[in-house]
Amino acid sequence: MVKEMRVDSNVLKHKHLVVKLGVSFLLVGFAFRLLYPDSFRFSTDLVETSSTDLEETTTNTDPSLPLASSPTQTLLPFDFFEDQAQLSHNETEDSESKTEKCEIFRGYWMADTSGPRYTNESCQVIESHQNCMKNGRPDSGYLYWRWHPKDCEIPRLSPQRFLNLMRNKSWAFIGDSISRNHVQSLLCILSQVKLFLKFIQTK
Repeated sequence: MVKEMRVDSNVLKHKHLVVKLGVSFLLVGFAFRLLYPDSFRFSTDLVETSSTDLEETTTNTDPSLPLASSPTQTLLPFDFFEDQAQLSHNETEDSESKTEKCEIFRGYWMADTSGPRYTNESCQVIESHQNCMKNGRPDSGYLYWRWHPKDCEIPRLSPQRFLNLMRNKSWAFIGDSISRNHVQSLLCILSQVKLFLKFIQTK
């Protein structure tokens, strides 16, 4: 009789352990989903470009070559991007065209004849050790490139519209020197509209 009770209690303990592990696994999965809802998706809904457009945008791998032969750029307006006058026209076209996810991390660098959004002269946020022009870099070809995600187009940021949408909101960029470069670049673009007097850095 004692043997039968031990066998029953071992089976019962084993079942409890399996149930506890299952419940724990579900709770951890649920907590992860709550904390990181977009952890597996790093994409944005953008309009797909045709394959002929991609063939036309061949990249020029040598920045010293003239940029006159590079393709012209077309911009798609989004919430705080430029060309807001064509928004209703493009929305009609967008509903007719196929939309899909745009993988912004897959793409290539392409020549940009429109030039840089800012320079070392126009932006006061660039620190002296990061100022390539003042530190003696002889070429300026690196300024005429922009990232082009595969199968989609990223429009230029409109500083005025962005500032209007972000009014009375707080932003924090947390990270390393790459994140700091992103902050400086954003501030340089936004400084075309408003000069920022305060740039807080914590170490």
